Amino acid sequence: MSHFTDLSMSIPPPVYKNRFLIFDVETNGLLPKTTKNSTPTPITDYPHILQLSYAIYDYSQKKIIKKYNAYIDVDDTVEISDKITDLTGITRDICKEKGKPIAEVLEKFYEAYMFCQVLVAHNMTFDEKMISIELERNRPSLMKKSPYCFMTFNPTYEQVHGIERYCTMRKGTDLCNILVESKLPGRPLTKKWPRLNELYAKLFDGETVNGLHDSMVDVLVCLRCYLKMRHGFQDNVVLKQIQ
Repeated sequence: MSHFTDLSMSIPPPVYKNRFLIFDVETNGLLPKTTKNSTPTPITDYPHILQLSYAIYDYSQKKIIKKYNAYIDVDDTVEISDKITDLTGITRDICKEKGKPIAEVLEKFYEAYMFCQVLVAHNMTFDEKMISIELERNRPSLMKKSPYCFMTFNPTYEQVHGIERYCTMRKGTDLCNILVESKLPGRPLTKKWPRLNELYAKLFDGETVNGLHDSMVDVLVCLRCYLKMRHGFQDNVVLKQIQ
């Protein structure tokens, strides 16, 4: 065996980022508005997750290898307004009849997070913030049962392991090029962040999707957008699941 063959065998094969985690949450409200100099917002003022969904896509196999969809059994004190129900289809009855404990759902998300090398979401800042809020809100119970969950979204872990992040909303802003008036008078038009349906229509020749704001539907739509934007790949199997 030659010296060069020995050398080549000692070099590990390259690690490709094949497993993608696409995730989305539905909540009972928006994040509280804050300013740079405002006092910290108490956690009681933050909304609650009502539904959390994710899909794990293996790019080497070109298929979804796991899907997870959970409604949350929220406390009776958590308000679910008619506006939220109209938007998401989520009612208190659905949360009570189909809902799972939030701690259990966060554990499942952590497992998926640790398994994947690429994180994908539409408006990732919001989804990440809400999952982090629920982790903090449920810290006492999670610390007793599954403290490892607090590694979720750990920046050091992501840097060391080369975790890639891809927000389809931010990445799609220039692509969609939707101009709106600036909030500041006298300023030129600005590009707005595209809604998921706007991005999807832009990428797929005006196609529309029914059922958005169901987090599982949003995950599948986001996945199809990501594959087209990042990899130039049009997955029609995912399309059938959306339809």
